[in-house]
Amino acid sequence: MSSDSETLLYSMSKLALAGQTVMIIYVCDLRNRANIEEVIVKTVDECPSVDILVNNAGYTLGATAPFWEQDLDNVESVMDVNLRGLMAITHYVLKLRMTKRSPHACGTVVAVEGFTNVLRHETLGTNIRVLVIRPGTVQTEFHSRRLGYDQDKTAAMFEGMGALLPEDIAASVLWQCMQPERVSVVTMETLPTAQRSLYAADRSWEDRNGPVRR
Repeated sequence: MSSDSETLLYSMSKLALAGQTVMIIYVCDLRNRANIEEVIVKTVDECPSVDILVNNAGYTLGATAPFWEQDLDNVESVMDVNLRGLMAITHYVLKLRMTKRSPHACGTVVAVEGFTNVLRHETLGTNIRVLVIRPGTVQTEFHSRRLGYDQDKTAAMFEGMGALLPEDIAASVLWQCMQPERVSVVTMETLPTAQRSLYAADRSWEDRNGPVRR
């Protein structure tokens, strides 16, 4: 489920090449609660067995500027998607399906980690595992959008550091979910080896180890 139909079609084509034949995709505006509910209802109708919810909604606008210099309309738009939209998805999936079973919910947006921790306590008495993954720098549109689609700035951000690929994060999520049911890897940080913090990265890593390309 995504608001970007082109991204969905691209992902669908990659899955098809990998031999996956059963795929259901939906375009959804995460700022529209009615649209979210409609899509989740369709999803649980099509997939009665919802075992894993991966909350990967997230984008940013004007993030290179200090908060007080940002446009509040942009701030509200980001909050509508990254927090309110994510919470609405989680609400409807839990209400309609997951609390009836023994599934996993995995959130990948740092801004909602507090909500995720509360959710972990509120699902006490179920077999639901509520997990968090903290990704480092990943080669996705998230960063190019954040930098105003400036190709030079985006290239400079990834330069030399061997940034992660989306499939690296997918593998981490899968690993969390594949642990024995009695085990919860509550928080997992997945970073490029060259990245030691948000702002500290070894830009010579690819010189030593070769380039990482999608």
